[in-house]
Formats: sequence, C-alpha cells, structure tokens
Amino acid sequence: LADRIARPFLIFVLVAAGGAGAYWWSHDPAHALMVAVAVLVVTCPCALSLATPAAMLASAGALARRGVLVRRLQALETLAAMDTVVFDKTGTLTRDAFALGEVRTREGVCREEALAMAAALAQHSLHPVSRALVAAGQDARQGDELPPGFWVAEAVQESAGQGISGRLVNTGKQAVAVSARLGSARFCGVDLPETDLLHACLSDDQGWIATFELREDLRPDAQAAVAALVAEGVQVHLLSGDLPDAVTRVARQTGISEARGGCTPQDKLAFLRGLQAQGRKVAMVGDGLNDGPVLAGAHVSFAFGQAVPLAQAQSDFVVLGDRLDAVVQTLLRARRTLAIVRQNLWWAAIYNAVCVPLAVLGWLPAWLAGLGMAFSSLLVVLNALRLSAAIQPLETV
Repeated sequence: LADRIARPFLIFVLVAAGGAGAYWWSHDPAHALMVAVAVLVVTCPCALSLATPAAMLASAGALARRGVLVRRLQALETLAAMDTVVFDKTGTLTRDAFALGEVRTREGVCREEALAMAAALAQHSLHPVSRALVAAGQDARQGDELPPGFWVAEAVQESAGQGISGRLVNTGKQAVAVSARLGSARFCGVDLPETDLLHACLSDDQGWIATFELREDLRPDAQAAVAALVAEGVQVHLLSGDLPDAVTRVARQTGISEARGGCTPQDKLAFLRGLQAQGRKVAMVGDGLNDGPVLAGAHVSFAFGQAVPLAQAQSDFVVLGDRLDAVVQTLLRARRTLAIVRQNLWWAAIYNAVCVPLAVLGWLPAWLAGLGMAFSSLLVVLNALRLSAAIQPLETV
C-alpha cells in the first residue's frame, strides 16, 4: 500500500521544494535555500516509509511468539483481503498421526511380513500414512512371527497423491525381489468394496498383497477454527485426495459445506484457479507433497511445521504448532495490521498537509521541520507497536 503512494509523494516533494525555492529566490534570495531545505526536511518520508514495515514487523514478531513464522511480510497485506480458505484434510484438519487398524493379507503372507514390506517402501515418504506404516512395521519387527531377514526398497518413486512404487528385496531369502506398489487402490490396481474408511493397499506383480486400514482423528480445534472463519465472512472449502465418503464425513464434523474428495494435485489446482477466476482471494492450508502446486498457486498459503519441505518452501506462513486456530489468528492479525498501516498513512498525510504549506510560506524553520519529522516518525512507530500485544488462542468447542 505504501509503495503505491511513495512514487507520487516523492514527485510532489521535489516539485514543492523546487517551487518554493524558485518563488523565494525571486522575492527573498536570502531565505530561498532555507525554505527549500525546510520543505525537504518536513516532507522527509520517514513516517510514510515506516508506516508499513513497522506494522508488519510488529505483527510478525507477535505471530512468531504465537508459533507462526511469517516467511514473506507482504503476505500479511495479501491475507487481510482473503475471503476464501481451502483446507487439505490429512494432517491439516486431522491429526498428523494415524493409528493402524485392521490388516488384511492374501493367503501365504502374514500380517507382520506385509507390514515389513509396506514399511520398507513407506520410509521413503513423509506422508502421514507412510509414517504410520513405518511405525507399525517397526513394532512388527519386534514380534516373533516375522520371518528372518528384512525387506529393503530400491529404485523408489513417489507419485504425489497416489502412492509409492519400487523394488523390494528380502535380505534373508536368496534371490527374492519383487516390484511393489503402496498407496491407493487405483494406484495398486486393486478393486476394493466402497467404504469411507481410510486405507492403503500393497501389491506386487502377482496382484494384491495387503490392505491396511488407518484411523484418523480431527484436530481438537478444527470445528472452532472453521466456525471462526465463517463468522469472519470467509468461505471455507475442503479438498482431499482421500475417498469422497471420508472427506464428506470430516466436512460434516467440522461444519464445512463445500468438500471434494478423490482430488489429484491437478484437480486441486484447477479448483483453485476456478475460485480465482470468480474474483475470490484464496488462502490454502496444507502440509503434503501433493499440496505444493496448490500452495504456490494460492494468493497466500499456510503449511504446518510437520509438513514436507516442499510444502513449507511454497508457503507464506509456517505454523510450528498443531493448532488450527493459528490460521484464524493470523488472518485477524493481518486485518488489524492493515488497519494500523492505514492509520499510519492517514497520519502521515495529515501531517504533510499541515506542515508543507507552513514550510512553503517560510513559517516553519528547518530545525522545527526536523523536530516535526522526528515526532511524526515516533508516532507511527508507537502506533505500530500496538500490534506487539500477545495473541490469545481460540476456545475449542
């Protein structure tokens, strides 16, 4: 905002100083230089220059103490204009960790070995489902039923929003190596009955090996955070690559009316572009590898501290904790920051509107103009420091 004002203001300052100097040179040459200097000093754009950065830095400091890192200060101004927030589901509205439920395996494969094979692939991914399978695989290795040796994954490739593929080699069996896939049923080429439960499949060249059911819980403040956003006039959407029934269930629990499941990263980005084409100002909140493109495509974006590095690199804000109310509080703080910036700019405008004519008329000596400039800058900084106040968390429902 200040950048849009700075250029015309600079032109005005130079014209005013030059005009005042020329006028006084023809009427009183002894005072011409001092009048021109007084105009330059009194219009020294300190208040204007400090109006935005002082407020932004004060807000960034308060947010950092609240556990939100501001990676781009200009994003606060952008966030203040947001009217739409799009949430990812897994690891965002739900907790980052999953609990392993039922494990179904094909004949001849025990539960522990299926977990060991899945964990070998999953350890190459940062997705919350992968982390849950790695933890379960480590527990399985401590049991007595796991065959000797262990599985090692080679040539692993991760397909965003779909799964992981690679070559599995068992170190305890001679010449045992299989090409395996871990991920969605479609990615693994498996037909599963319709269900709203979250699951991951494991397959090899012979077909289906195992299905792992996983349980996820909502973050305790998810419902309160969504309600607070709606109360602020923000439209909330939920996009996820998980099964539509599972996404609908989470949307119902959190009070989100607009939800879509089964989305690929390209689907998410296309949906975001559609909102932007309607003139919506969109903020994206996500933490997964498949959220990278949509985080980069949003006007402003959030990632959690546990997010994959790509998601954090594409985001404007990084939430270090695990509370969703940090997103709401950042939005509220951004709006208050913009209000303080406007107050500072109005003060700078009023100050210059009063003092410039006095300097041009020769009624404001240079030393007094310097004091006025310093006082106006001090007032702007003190006003911005009001943004350093502690941010209170929302009450969970």
